Amino acid sequence: MIAAAEGASPTGVHAPSASGIEGRLFIVGCSRSGTTLLQSFVAAHPAVLSFPETAVFGRLLWTDAEAQGALNTIHQRTRLAYRRVSKLLDRLGRRDLEDLLPMRSKSIEEFGHGFVAVLDRLTLDRGKAWWVEKTPENIRYVPEIGRLVPGARFINILRDGRETVASLYGLALEYPDKFWTKFLDLDLAIEHWNVSLRHTRELAGVAEVMLVRYERLLAETEAVLRGICEFAGLRFTREMLDRRSEVAPALILEFETWKTRVLEAIPASSESRFDQLFNAAQKAYIESRLEPIDF
Repeated sequence: MIAAAEGASPTGVHAPSASGIEGRLFIVGCSRSGTTLLQSFVAAHPAVLSFPETAVFGRLLWTDAEAQGALNTIHQRTRLAYRRVSKLLDRLGRRDLEDLLPMRSKSIEEFGHGFVAVLDRLTLDRGKAWWVEKTPENIRYVPEIGRLVPGARFINILRDGRETVASLYGLALEYPDKFWTKFLDLDLAIEHWNVSLRHTRELAGVAEVMLVRYERLLAETEAVLRGICEFAGLRFTREMLDRRSEVAPALILEFETWKTRVLEAIPASSESRFDQLFNAAQKAYIESRLEPIDF
């Protein structure tokens, strides 16, 4: 269970912290579930600063069996995380903030607190009081991040498994020379979504986690964003709708060309890639292997 959010009132609206930071938000979910789209809406709020994906907590907290050999010491984990933060600061022209990161961390907690200090300073220096970090894989580490980051709140976006698998498979077809290639194996794409769903199921009812359905975000955008603002302690503003395309480019790294679609207008309804990409036998197989959304 995540510790109670620091600075949260009984109504869920945050009071200012001593540091001047009023909210630390994380957007999590399965890859290709709309995390970048949701990030672009939240980042358009004038009080919020967001960044490209950092994957820092994944380096610190990685628990995959295959990673144990490479990441089996505090030094190795924090060294990889340090590289990720350095790249972020390079892109933002803020290498001066590296001084906030301990070069030789004695614990995951020490490095995690240094990373939070970096994001806090970036945010305050821009005259903002909330930051949002979006790395989909953080869905795996919500309890651990909650213990490392004071007042952390999580927005977990969930998309229909059929459409998520289709999106993963479609990117593998479109970018065969990138890491998406593995999702040409439908079993891997299905399991990727199933694992994320299991984490989402475990988080159901946790006070610091808000579940957002991708399909409702498209159909009732303003209502969903108002709910997110209430959860985060923000006041809703129309800029979240009007400035999304303006802020989105700063959230996308140079090589993440597949994300540029987030700059396009939101369709009235989501077109079914599942129906477009798969034949009847494939669709039946995918549907038989996907775990049900039963919460």
